[in-house]
Amino acid sequence: MKLVISIFLAFSFFCLGCDGTKQASGPGSETTNGICAQIFSEGNLPAKAAGASLRKVDAIAQDSSGELLLDDYFADSLGFLEISEIPQGEYRLTVALQGKIYSQEISIQASSIDLGQIFLENPGQISGKYRTAENSSHWVGIYGLNILTKTDSSGNFSLNGIPAGTLHLYVLNGQRDSVLADTAMRVFASENSLWIHSIAEDSWQDSAKADSSVADSSVADSISTDSLATDSIPADTISTDSLATDTAVWMLYEDFEDSLAFAEKAWYFSADSSEAIINYPTDYAWNGVVQNAERSGNVFSGYYTASLEGNYVIFGTQISTAGIDMSALDSITFYAKGSGSVRLSLERWEAAATDNLKAWTEDISLSSAWTQFSISPEDFQKPESDSLSTGWESVKSTVTRIHFFALDGSEISLDDIRIYGVQF
Repeated sequence: MKLVISIFLAFSFFCLGCDGTKQASGPGSETTNGICAQIFSEGNLPAKAAGASLRKVDAIAQDSSGELLLDDYFADSLGFLEISEIPQGEYRLTVALQGKIYSQEISIQASSIDLGQIFLENPGQISGKYRTAENSSHWVGIYGLNILTKTDSSGNFSLNGIPAGTLHLYVLNGQRDSVLADTAMRVFASENSLWIHSIAEDSWQDSAKADSSVADSSVADSISTDSLATDSIPADTISTDSLATDTAVWMLYEDFEDSLAFAEKAWYFSADSSEAIINYPTDYAWNGVVQNAERSGNVFSGYYTASLEGNYVIFGTQISTAGIDMSALDSITFYAKGSGSVRLSLERWEAAATDNLKAWTEDISLSSAWTQFSISPEDFQKPESDSLSTGWESVKSTVTRIHFFALDGSEISLDDIRIYGVQF
């Protein structure tokens, strides 16, 4: 107990001023624009002499030795870390000791920041494939970390010792003078995360998923959900067998494999009523994109509470501001699983509009098993059968948004959203 008290007092003195007043102090420091923290390792013991680095969040590594961390700073014998006189900007702080690691993004403004206690944990791993038509070698790294690895002749790569959290990968060409792609990744301690990116023929996108054999590292594994049977799916509304033929015009609208494509669509996950609650992700929808072994790639998994009638959460995106003519739509197919129900909706909707129009399906029951659903224009409800629907005819020529409404459960997971008959 005496040791704990002495450490607490030392830490309080160390960061005195790195508090609500944002006035920097610490041993021998009277400057602003700094950070202070106390680092702990296994057994909650102070991480004596832990090494730390501070890099701009968009920094690209130039060192191809494979070293993850170049120590620029060190914690003292009690694990106290102080970095002073930092120019204003956005940074990534990384701290490591004896195989344990921690990393976070920090915004340095005209004040100092007390980061409090930082606990090092087991690293994770990122593996995957970056494939192009030329099949040449590339370099893969993480913004703000000093790590760079080269893909093999098949495009495979592996990054080891990676800190847990949301990181941003990038791919460089063979000469390391041009960024070819980047993506946000969620990394979990002691687990492997997978990223597969293909720039080639459309058919590669499906084969890339089939190449994956990495175990599921989804946060969904740690969240308990209640599963419902699928026997309430209307037989004349939903079909898992009669997909539109591949000879039809079609597009893979979203497969959750590329953060750039995801970001361009600006997907969101939000509550549709005051009684509905988003449990995860509560910030960026991309944080709900996780690895899934059953789907052999990335999926979106959102967690919510919306059990009362008329309360929904929405996973959706604006597909156009002016509206897209989808009169020729044959069908929309998607894979889904969860613990409640989902409705697919195509809408002409804007916050300030007075004539918002919506065509949506009846409730589609989900289960814990991935199931492929196919929605045709005939499956959207008519106004006379649902007062909240204005019907397919009202929106088909000017669709601006696509929504998945979830209710009566706690999980909605989606993958491979395809549109048949229309391209845009």
